[in-house]
Amino acid sequence: MYLDDAVVGQEFDIGPRTITPEDLRAFATLTWDRNPIHVDPEFAKTTPFGRPVAHGMLTLSLALGLWSDKGYTRESLVALVGLSDVRFLKPVYPGDAIRLLSKIAEVRESRTHPGTGFVTYQDRVVNNSQEVVVEFRRTVLLKKRTPVASPESKAHESSHANVP
Repeated sequence: MYLDDAVVGQEFDIGPRTITPEDLRAFATLTWDRNPIHVDPEFAKTTPFGRPVAHGMLTLSLALGLWSDKGYTRESLVALVGLSDVRFLKPVYPGDAIRLLSKIAEVRESRTHPGTGFVTYQDRVVNNSQEVVVEFRRTVLLKKRTPVASPESKAHESSHANVP
């Protein structure tokens, strides 16, 4: 999907991705967030959750991974430029299968980067019970499908405009 293809209101349903205990351990190792609430089942029993709970950022990262894995913007993505309004609403546990529900909220051309534009998505991550566990807004910079002529090519074209 290129900027030209993005339509406000367009919706996507991606997943599922089941969270495993190994995911929690790998994320804890990678990020150095080894809080026992995530990786120690005995400790987690003493918490209000009663069992290990996924890191919020793991859930958010896996949701973005679901989008990437689907390949919608694989050829057109320039950059992830922002995440905002992130809210972690419910815990995610090993064994939960999450889905990314994404809706295009805004599309606009870039004024400073010709041939590109911004797409903002309103995203929700839901669990097996269809409860929203995370919600956030995500803005990406995408290429346009139709190339924009560079200033050099425009100058070259105009210099030959009077040639028969």
